[in-house]
Amino acid sequence: MISKTKLVNLLFLLGFPVYGIGTYMMFDPSFSWTSGLFFSTLPFLAIIVFHVLDMVHQGRVTPHVNGVFWICFAALLSLDGSLLLGLRNNSPVLTPANSAVLAIQFTTPFLAAVIVQVYNRAEDGFDWAAMILKGLLIFVAVNLLGVGAGLHNKLHSFEGRISMPFMLGIYEAAHILSFLNLLLLFRLRDFDRKPLQFMGYLGLYLVNMAVIMSVNSRLSFMIFFVVTVLFVTKIARAARGLYAISIFTMPLMMSFALLIYEILSLPFFTAILSRVDKKDVTTFNGRTYIWESAWDWVTQDQRGLIFGNGYNGQYRLRMLEHVAKLWNEPSSYNLHMHSAFLEIVVNQGLVGLGLMYLVYWHAYKNYRREYVNNTAMAPLYGGLVYLLFVWQIDITGFGYFLGFMMLFQLMAPFCIRSSSLTYRRKDLAGNWLS
Repeated sequence: MISKTKLVNLLFLLGFPVYGIGTYMMFDPSFSWTSGLFFSTLPFLAIIVFHVLDMVHQGRVTPHVNGVFWICFAALLSLDGSLLLGLRNNSPVLTPANSAVLAIQFTTPFLAAVIVQVYNRAEDGFDWAAMILKGLLIFVAVNLLGVGAGLHNKLHSFEGRISMPFMLGIYEAAHILSFLNLLLLFRLRDFDRKPLQFMGYLGLYLVNMAVIMSVNSRLSFMIFFVVTVLFVTKIARAARGLYAISIFTMPLMMSFALLIYEILSLPFFTAILSRVDKKDVTTFNGRTYIWESAWDWVTQDQRGLIFGNGYNGQYRLRMLEHVAKLWNEPSSYNLHMHSAFLEIVVNQGLVGLGLMYLVYWHAYKNYRREYVNNTAMAPLYGGLVYLLFVWQIDITGFGYFLGFMMLFQLMAPFCIRSSSLTYRRKDLAGNWLS
C-alpha cells in the first residue's frame, strides 16, 4: 500500500507537468482560459484536499507552521485581494469566475509545498532540492515531448526559435531552464567517484543550454550568465550584499544600458545571441517605455500608491495607452508591466511590495545559510538568486507565472516550526549532518 507521504510527494511532482499542460489549455481555443488555469492547479489542490480529509480522519489539528508562513500567506492574500479591487474597478480581464480560479492558482502551490514538508518532517534524508529538481526535469521532459510531437506554444512563438508548448510563452522557458541549470550546476561534482552520474547531469545541463540558446532571450541569458559566474568563481560565497544589489536591478540596467549593449556586442555574445540590435538592447526590447510610465505614476499621479489599483491596475490608470499604440495593440488592457516588481507596485501598492520584499528577504537569508553550510538544499540558492534579480525585469515572478510559483514553493521548508522537524539531514555530498 502506498504511504501518505509517497502519495503527497507523487502529487507534488505531477503538479509541474500538469501546470504546464494547463497553461497550454489556457490559450487553446478548444478550452476556456479559466478551465485551463484551473486544470493547472489540480495536483496541488488534491494535496490540500487530501491533507484536510486526513486531519478530519485523525480528529485533530496539529499546528506546524511558523511566522514565516504567515508572511508568505499575507503576501498571497495581498495578491488575492487585488483581484477583488480589480473586479470593483471593472477590469476587462476579470470575471467573478476567473478571479476565483486565479486566487486558487496563486495560493495552492505554496500551501501544497508546505503540506509536503509536513508529511516529510520525519523522513530521514528528505531532500527538497532533489524533489524540486525532479519536478522541473519532468516538466521539461514533457515539454520536449510536446516539441517532438509538433506542438508549439499557444501564447507566442517565433520562426527559427524553439517553442516549448507547455509554458507561458517562450521566454518563460528561458527563465525556467536557467533556474534548472543553476540547480544542475551544483550536481556537476564527484566525477572521480560517480562518473556516470556526473555525465548524466552534464548531458541534462547541455540539453538545457541548447534550448536556452534557441529561445534566444537576451535578458534571461544575461542574468543567467552573471549568476553562473558568481557561483563558479565562488564569489557568491563571499558576497553578502546580493539582496541589497538586487533591489536596484532595474535602475542599474537602465543607467548602464549602453554599456550592456557594448558587452553584448562582444564577439563571444554575438556568436551565441543572434539579436544584438542597439535600440532593442538599450530599451530592453521596448520595456523601458513601460518602466518610465510607471516612474511617472510614482512621482506624479500616485493614485493607489499605498494599497494598489487592483489586478490589471495599469489599465485603470490608462498607464500604457501610448505603449499600446507604439506596439500596434488594439487596447492596453491586455498588456502587463514586463516586471513583476512593477506589476506588484501598481496592483498591490507599497503594502504588497513590502510583503514581497519580506518574502524575498527570508528566502535569501535562509538559502544563503544553506549554501554557506553546504547542505543538500544549497543548489536552491542558485535558483533563488536568479529569481531575485529577474523579478525586477520580467513578469515571471508574478501571478500565475512559474517564477512566482517557484519562489513560494522554495519558501515552504522555512515555514515549518523547527520543533516539528525530526528528520536527519544530509550535506551536498550525501553525508549526514551532525
